[in-house]
Amino acid sequence: MTIVVSKDMSKDAVQDVLKGFKKDTKSLKKHFGKLKRSIDGLEYQKEVRNEWN
Repeated sequence: MTIVVSKDMSKDAVQDVLKGFKKDTKSLKKHFGKLKRSIDGLEYQKEVRNEWN
């Protein structure tokens, strides 16, 4: 979404433009938190970083 605001637009005009847009009601909660893995994080990092040796 892009809104072009010129220097001569009033605050009320900008608010009117913003009211015309639908708010995003999607939740991002499902992306927060820990990953559910059965491996230890430290062991995984050691394995990944040691792949070229």
